[in-house]
Amino acid sequence: MIISDYHIHSNFSGDSVEDLNKICNKAIELGIKEIAITDHMDLDVKGTLNSVDFTLNLDEYVPRILKLKDLYKKELDIKLGMEFGIQKHLGIKGDEIIKKYPFDFIISSVHSVDRLLLDQKEFWEDKTREEAHDKYFLEILKSIENFNQFSVQGHLDFITRYGGPNKKGFIDYVKYQDIIDEILKKLIFKGKGIEVNTSGIRYNENRFYPCDDIVKRYFKLGGEIITIGSDSHKASDIGKDFKKAYDFLESIGVKYISSFDLLDVSFKKIK
Repeated sequence: MIISDYHIHSNFSGDSVEDLNKICNKAIELGIKEIAITDHMDLDVKGTLNSVDFTLNLDEYVPRILKLKDLYKKELDIKLGMEFGIQKHLGIKGDEIIKKYPFDFIISSVHSVDRLLLDQKEFWEDKTREEAHDKYFLEILKSIENFNQFSVQGHLDFITRYGGPNKKGFIDYVKYQDIIDEILKKLIFKGKGIEVNTSGIRYNENRFYPCDDIVKRYFKLGGEIITIGSDSHKASDIGKDFKKAYDFLESIGVKYISSFDLLDVSFKKIK
């Protein structure tokens, strides 16, 4: 049984055309009891990839999700969420935006460094893979220090998805262990979690974001707040590869995944 899917995009995201009712009906069909709609909000980006606009019209989005919550309340617990594209200079701005609305759940995700989206060639063209990864992890650390109104850090090492044929590849965990430890310790200190994002399997990296070693390290350091998200942009991907995620978490001793209501966390047994 899939307990919840805490990373789902709809046609409110610039990179999705999926209908919200279709999303809800698919979750019900799968027997899922709880989902978080987490559409994209990315601010202060230099240009956009393929003219995609990643700003989120919250004055339309929030009432629509709240209406949906009420419509499906007997069958599905829908969380008002958002994936906020954090950069180190946006922490105060993000906090101000989030406090204005009754959000249940916020994913903090670094999609951009130096105002360039990671899937833009301009970010990669003057860097080695190691230099790009250095800048990416430092951006995550500085962003966590400057941002408070979030629940989990999203797809922590997904930068490996990008960079062209000569720059894609797995993170060298040993090389980056020191800064990753700083990131995880800072998250734990601030009472924040990580997500296990199953989309890395769909994107042919055959792993979760973050990699197993990072999840294990977070748990070993005392981290307790973990959500699982499909990062679906179409209804057919909701809940994809969740059994693999549950099996992995249980294998390292994790017994609970997290649930959120108005940014307050609670815990549910995996089995």
